[in-house]
Amino acid sequence: MFLHAFGPRYDLPISLALYLYAAAGVVVISFVMVTIFAGDRMGDRAVQYPRRRAQWLDGIAASRGLRAVTGTIGVLALAAIIVAGLVGSTNPARNPAEYLTWIYFWAGFVILSGLVGNLWALFNPFAAIYDALVRRPQDGAPKLPAALGIWPAVFAYFCFACLELTSGLANRPWLVATAALLYTAVNLIGMAVFGRDEWLSRCEAFTVLFDIIGRFSPIESEAGQVYLRPWGTGLLRPMRAGWDRVVFVILMLSTLAFDGIIATPLWQNLAADLVPYWQPFGQFGFFALRTFGLIDLTLLFLVVFVSFMRLVMYFGTVKVDAMATMTAFALTLVPIALVYNAAHNYSYLLVQSQALIPLLADPLGKGWNLLPTAGYQPNFALAGAATVWYMQVILIVLGHVIAVYLAHLRAGERFRNAKNVLLSQYPMLLLMVLYTMTSLWILAQPITRETG
Repeated sequence: MFLHAFGPRYDLPISLALYLYAAAGVVVISFVMVTIFAGDRMGDRAVQYPRRRAQWLDGIAASRGLRAVTGTIGVLALAAIIVAGLVGSTNPARNPAEYLTWIYFWAGFVILSGLVGNLWALFNPFAAIYDALVRRPQDGAPKLPAALGIWPAVFAYFCFACLELTSGLANRPWLVATAALLYTAVNLIGMAVFGRDEWLSRCEAFTVLFDIIGRFSPIESEAGQVYLRPWGTGLLRPMRAGWDRVVFVILMLSTLAFDGIIATPLWQNLAADLVPYWQPFGQFGFFALRTFGLIDLTLLFLVVFVSFMRLVMYFGTVKVDAMATMTAFALTLVPIALVYNAAHNYSYLLVQSQALIPLLADPLGKGWNLLPTAGYQPNFALAGAATVWYMQVILIVLGHVIAVYLAHLRAGERFRNAKNVLLSQYPMLLLMVLYTMTSLWILAQPITRETG
């Protein structure tokens, strides 16, 4: 994709291995600090966190006018993607649909929701269209089978990831627009049949995604009242246990990792070695190769996580509900997904996002001059390869430190004894160190070059 482009590669002043070991060392040190300063928090007290009433937000959260405005903005953004994708320029660099989808929504909106709150609940265009056109009472609607869980949302999220990462067609505006149109139709039909909230909470991928991401944010709503809390602590709140929710969180990690892996020489050499097997099938062969790669990486992430969780529960010695424990610990990985998203998309958000500004003058490529932005030139400040690299290091380490802290608190809740908690967290620490080093290695490949 044209969005995955970097400038000149950065010559590392020291070996990449030293950066990786230093980052891992910071994570280890954070583990020691957490053990010292939070090691006495056990049982329910471990997952309690401070929060402050924000009465000034109550009225905003309950405002129908605000929801009407934000819903309208969401619908207009969706309409812009569909219209621009179908009738605009076929050149992805000249079509706003590409920028709105892959940079402003998939990168920017996700990061912003983690920082300020679940914005999808306000801007969800599918809910806004349904509320305006259907308004069908939900009481008599049939319920989805309980055993179905959120697997439909898992499947929808995987399909979206395939569109971006494995299809090779994510830079085709007409396909992005068509997918958005079909997904809208499916959601409207699903809400009409099964009820608005039932469908959105279990089948709509972005509703599930942003509900999880919103737990990281500092805003919490309960019984119509709004509270402020420290970032990340909302991930300690209970969530229904199940493999479906564990797999969804793992997909959040594996899809981001795969997006980085396909830019590495390791993947490119593998794809080149397998050319005789997939090239005869053309575009489908390319899609199959990458899709199998994504599935394999997701299964690897899942197996590694489950294996380490078995060790965590073994060393914790206290008998716990295995599924509930794995689900609870899966949420502690969310900060890693968020910071990796921010690190991976750092330059896209700072530089490539600006390419939308000149397109506002002629969004459909018809020779219009609607706004005086046609001659705008992107600003490359803070987007040099060296700056990108160091920001990525800071973000990745910060995210893993937060994950270590949350995992320790979760262990305190589950294992209820200082010795058990400490022993249980050694496998989790090793997992976090591996995640840290792997994440930085993947991010380093496209933008850095070791000095000889």
